[in-house]
Amino acid sequence: MKRWQLTAIVFLLLPFVGVCGGAHTAVSGTCDLFFSGGISIESIPVASTVERRSKGLSGREFVGYGMLFTWADSEPRAFTMRGVRFPLSVGFLSDDGTLFSIEHMEAASDKFYLSMLPASDAIELSFGQFERVGLVVGSKLIRRECKVSG
Repeated sequence: MKRWQLTAIVFLLLPFVGVCGGAHTAVSGTCDLFFSGGISIESIPVASTVERRSKGLSGREFVGYGMLFTWADSEPRAFTMRGVRFPLSVGFLSDDGTLFSIEHMEAASDKFYLSMLPASDAIELSFGQFERVGLVVGSKLIRRECKVSG
């Protein structure tokens, strides 16, 4: 693929990349997420600013608690693993909190992982962690408790 073609593709995908939009939770801090079926994810760091969503988990040595990406609007989203040293899984959530897609992502890949449908939140966890905690497509986020950090 020629450089100008790649640039055109990136330009077309830019509105969908997981780095745009506002937030509907804490600017920085962590959240405890509570899902249907009694499943919870605790102390997940929040990426609700353009800067935090752009960086995501890149440059880290390990996944830690993962990351919650959140936007004020619901749009199709795209993620890439550029600069991420470990495989991850990303789950996309609709406005009503329904987990509608889980994608497994390869470490250090330039491939785009697309939500295909509008998403207001995305959760990145270590590869396979969704399955280990019991979250499946159709699970529903019913509550979030977020703590702002200074």
